[in-house]
Amino acid sequence: MKESINELKSEFKAKLLFWKNIQSMKVKIALLFLFISLIALKLFTTVLTFDWLVGLFN
Repeated sequence: MKESINELKSEFKAKLLFWKNIQSMKVKIALLFLFISLIALKLFTTVLTFDWLVGLFN
């Protein structure tokens, strides 16, 4: 358990270091937009899937 927590901490630190090393504001905005759009796409497809499944059983 402690090993997993340490692994998560080191992974988070690596991601944070990567983010801090990006110099271009355009690249940061693009990555942020990509991240938000992927989350929105996942939510949208999940909602459509559940609506489709509910329609099957009615």
